[in-house]
Formats: sequence, C-alpha cells, structure tokens
Amino acid sequence: MHEAGTIQFAADTHAGLKRQHNEDCYEADPALGLWLVADGVGGHSCGDVASDIVRSTVRNETAAGKNLPDAIINAHRAVLEQIGRDEAARGMGSTIVALRLDGDNYELAWVGDSRAYLWNSRLQMLSHDHNRVRELLDKGVITPQQAAGHPERHVLTQSLGVSERMALEPGHREGSLAENQQILLCSDGLTDELPDEMIATILAGNDSPGAQVDALINAALQA
Repeated sequence: MHEAGTIQFAADTHAGLKRQHNEDCYEADPALGLWLVADGVGGHSCGDVASDIVRSTVRNETAAGKNLPDAIINAHRAVLEQIGRDEAARGMGSTIVALRLDGDNYELAWVGDSRAYLWNSRLQMLSHDHNRVRELLDKGVITPQQAAGHPERHVLTQSLGVSERMALEPGHREGSLAENQQILLCSDGLTDELPDEMIATILAGNDSPGAQVDALINAALQA
C-alpha cells in the first residue's frame, strides 16, 4: 500500500491442500525495492528448485543494477544451466511476476501466468498471461467466461527454464502509484481458486496488507 512516500506490504505463501511441498516462493525486500512471486511449473520435476533459482537470481541481478527483464532472462539461463548439470532436473521451470519500486514509480515484468493487479477500490490486471487461453482470447475464439474453465488454461506459452527452445519475451510495464493504491502479485494458486470479483471483495473488506493476504489465502484454501 502506497501512502505519501511510505510503503506497507505483506507477503505469504501456502502449499495448498493437494501437495506436500510448495512450488511457489516469493521475495519481499523493501530496501532493494523488489517484490516477486515465482511459481514452479506444476507437473514437472523440481519445480520448487526452479522457482528458488529464479527468486535468488532475480534478486541478485537487480541488486547488481539490472532491470527486471534482463534479470528475468538471466534467471531463465540459470535454470537451464541447472538442468544441464542435473538429469533429475530435466524439464523443470518456473513462472515469475516481479515489481520494482522507486519512489512513486514502478516497473513490472513477468513470464507465465503469475499475475500483477492494481487495486484502488477496483481491481485492474496489469499483467497478461503467457498461455494458450490468452492467445485464444486475443483472437476472439473464446469468451472470458469460457476461458475461466478452459482445459488449456494451464498450457504456458512462456516459462523460465524447461527448454532451450523456449522463446522468451518477458512482459513489461511501467507506471506511477498514487496514494493508497496497491499492487497485488500472486501465482495461479490464488487466481485458479478465486475469480477477480472475489479477490476485489476481499481486498475491499480488509484494511491492511497483512489482513488482505491472510484473507486471500484462507479464501483460496476454502475454495
């Protein structure tokens, strides 16, 4: 939450009710001005390893002065290098959505279907998913209502790692935050379970970032 030159934030993650291990991870570093969510690609080996490589690489690269798209591309290379060293890691990958704040100005970059939203009494998606359903939506082949339950909604067209043949073009967006505006970063562990209307209701019904994060996770688990 942006308030007259100060930042309030909260971050948390949960393994969910289907798996024993958590393939999501996050970074929340106000000193560096960096927040991110990385989601190990579900169904592939070592997804938690891939997401942690992405998190640590992007953190280190941004600390060294890289912009977010370049840091993300280097994270992609780091995951591929690990795949090359470890046969058990073959096919592992991760999504990412990352935010850099510099005063009132923000930079967003993402790959995959982890998302960034702007909240200011209404919810606006700032990112767009790199998946097959997004392509079908853009072409007008399906409606937003059909997209929500489409069987190919988890088929990513971009992810970090997985294969050297992956054509990587991180999404990128810049803007400025007004007072009391918030940015929400999340994996599909949230958006698969809660529609945007429910996310907006929960954000509106809780008055601090910590309460909002707790309520969003609890609602996703209940769903």
